[in-house]
Formats: sequence, structure tokens, C-alpha cells
Amino acid sequence: MPRTLAAPRGHSYHFVKAALICSTLLSGAAASFGQAKAEDINWRQFEGASIVWAYDIHPYADAVAAQLPEFEKLTGIKVTPELYPDDAYWNKLTIQLSTKSPSWDVVGTGIQPAWDLAPGQLLEPLDRYLNDPKLTSASYDYKDFFPALRDALTWQVNGGQIEPGRGQVWAIPHGFENIQLFYRKDILDKHGIKVPTTPPEMSAACEKLKSADPAITPLGVRGVRFWSSIHTAAISIAKSYGVHDFVVKDGKLETGLNSPESIAFHKDYVEMIKRCAAPSFANDNWYQVVDGINSGRTAMAIDSNMFGFWNDVAGKPASGKIAFAPPLRAPNGKTFESNIWIWSLAMNAASQKKGAAWLFIQWATSKQVELNGAIAGKLVNSPRASTWSDKVWLDYAAKPEFTNFVDTFKSVQDRAALAFTPRVGFAEAMNAWAVAMQKMVNGADVKATLADLASEIRSSM
Repeated sequence: MPRTLAAPRGHSYHFVKAALICSTLLSGAAASFGQAKAEDINWRQFEGASIVWAYDIHPYADAVAAQLPEFEKLTGIKVTPELYPDDAYWNKLTIQLSTKSPSWDVVGTGIQPAWDLAPGQLLEPLDRYLNDPKLTSASYDYKDFFPALRDALTWQVNGGQIEPGRGQVWAIPHGFENIQLFYRKDILDKHGIKVPTTPPEMSAACEKLKSADPAITPLGVRGVRFWSSIHTAAISIAKSYGVHDFVVKDGKLETGLNSPESIAFHKDYVEMIKRCAAPSFANDNWYQVVDGINSGRTAMAIDSNMFGFWNDVAGKPASGKIAFAPPLRAPNGKTFESNIWIWSLAMNAASQKKGAAWLFIQWATSKQVELNGAIAGKLVNSPRASTWSDKVWLDYAAKPEFTNFVDTFKSVQDRAALAFTPRVGFAEAMNAWAVAMQKMVNGADVKATLADLASEIRSSM
């Protein structure tokens, strides 16, 4: 198995609002781990151990990898990063953990995939590590993570349902995303295109763009047959139409994907994809979305907000040319909705080096490492309140090349919530939705396809 380091890439749980972007600026960074206090933990208690950290090829991974020499010097623990492209990573993660292989010690995960992993005891509960003063530094400050993130990664399983906010801690927040529309303002300005707010407006804007410059792809969105193409644009816009992946009916959980609201959403969304997306839509993942915006081959995108930020960095072709807006909403909707994704670090329950693995998780999600990643322009959505009150980060994020990143982040975050119903079996149902989406884009009847999708999901429940 190759071990390589590669270069980049709610149900109603709203994030903390007023505390998210604090108006009081605190100067200075957190104390360096290299200056550990005398009463701190023994960071060298697992000296000589060697662990493997697995993650998606992603700038969030780059943010940690750049600082690994500091961790190895501090602890005497050797860390081997094992990073894979998006789809391949999630498949490998499921295989590694479900076969109870000990070869990966620390893994990156999102909250939704973790729902499927934790009930089978494939992830190690982290409470005992957090609560052990010999293993967790007093300066770690677990409560510095935004409360909604901590609650979302703490749950118990009850009859196949995930009950967030109670039970055990299954992962530690590492970064998070909200979903936005970001666009090349130079392209839209050149052709007199107003920023769309609904799928029909987007379809009309795309037709105008294609007429003005056929070489430009109007809109970049994910389309692969995998749940990752649902959790960004599709679910965020669907929520504004009143679509629910699951609903409670007669005391039982039932899919909501064949509802009248879902049919209305899919008709608009599928029409938008046909008019706006690249011919390669069915194979496009976030890598293609990012590349299109950065190169100027794509005019607009609906995806994770940090993608626009990374491409605005000084020296890149798109620097200062990308602006941000809320995601699209239903034509008759009063406001938009934005799904959240929580990148987290978890421990493989089969790891034979759990102590060393915990020290790495603790270090990688510490105040200093999170802040360093943010001001390096990599880990731009830090899950720690202390980062968002740090003057160095806020000054950096307010640079002219990042246009309206901070202001739009704040406004979108007011509506950001976990759009999926917490449940075991998330991946299977959402993969089926992604396949159905491709069928509809290829011409299948929307109502009939959604009826078939609902039947397929019911048969697996």
C-alpha cells in the first residue's frame, strides 16, 4: 500500500452565531507545545512509536503535514501520512476499518461517514483520553471548539438512529465547511451577468454566458456517483425547497426523497445541470470544480466555501477575482440553506498504538496548530473559537484578494446547519441518490426515478 504525501486539493444543529466571528480581537497565538509547562503531560511517554495517519488529499491535510517535524521533535513519535484522492480515500477507509486492520492509527473523517463506522465499534471512543490528565494537556481546552461541533461529534445509537449531543465522543473537529456560491467576478462583470439566487436564475445566466463565450463552463458542481456530490450543492439547495432526506411518518423513519417538494427541486436542479454544468459532470468531483474556477474555465461554482478562498491566494491566477455569495434557494423560498461538513480526526479502534495516536490527534487539533494552518491559508475554517478571535488570522482573511470572504462566511454561517438526518446507513442511501441524480440528468423521468429511489432506500432500511 503506497504511503505518500500529496499536494492539494442539520438535522437542525445550527452553529454558534455570535461567538463564531468574535468582534473582540485577541492578539498573540497560543503557547507553543515546545514550551510545555512543568505540570503539563509527558509528551515523550510514547517515544519511539511509529503511527500512520490517513486522510483525503486536501489542503487541510497539508496544513498538518507542514508542521509534522514539530510534533516528531516534541514527542519522538514518527508519523507517516497516507493520503489518497477523495473517492479512493473513503472506500479505503471503509475497508481498513471494517476489516479491523491495525495499519491505520488516525483517520480523517466527516461526521456523516462516522455515523456508519461508530456503531460497529470501528472507531475508538475518545472520552477516556480527553479525561485522562496524563494523556491530555490542561492547555488543550476542548471547550474552545464550537459547541455545535462538539455536540455533533458526540452521540449514541438508538435503534439505528444517531442521537447527537449525548453519549460518547467519536472524533475531534479539525476543520469545517459551509456551502456557498463563489464566482469569477471578472467573467460575470465582463458579460453583465447578475449573480443568480435560484436554480432558474442560474439556468438563465448560464444560457447568457454560453452565448457570450462558448469556451466557458458556466457552473462547476460535483456529479460523481458518490455521496460527496450530494452533500454540497444538491442537499443545500434541496433544503430550501423543503426537501428532507428522511421524515418520521406514523412513528417510523421514512424517506422524503419522493415528496412533492423533492420532485419540484429535482426538476429545477436537473434542468440547471443540463444547461450549466460541464459535459464531464458525471465524473466531476471537487478537484475539477476547484481547477475550473482557478483557471477561469468555469465562471461559477457551488461547493465548500474554502475552495474559493484557496484560489484567491496571492500569486495564483484567480487571485482577487473570486467573490462569494450564499448558495441558491428555491424560487419561492424566503432564504437559502447551507449544509455543513465537519472534517474530524478519529482513532481506529484496531490501532495497536492508541496512546501515540491520541497524542497526535491532540496536537493536530491544538490551538497553535489550528491557528498556524489558518494563517498559512490552508485550514481556513478553523473549528476553534480562539482562531476566530485572533487578530493575525482575521487580518489575513480580510486582505483585498479575498474580497468578501469573511462577510459572506458570517452571513452564510447564520443559516448553516447539518442538512442530513443522523442515521446509520447514511452512505448507502446517499450513494443511491447520487446515482439517481445522474439518471435524471441523462434524461430519466424525475418523478419515476425518485419513486424508484425511495423504494430502493426503503428496502435497505
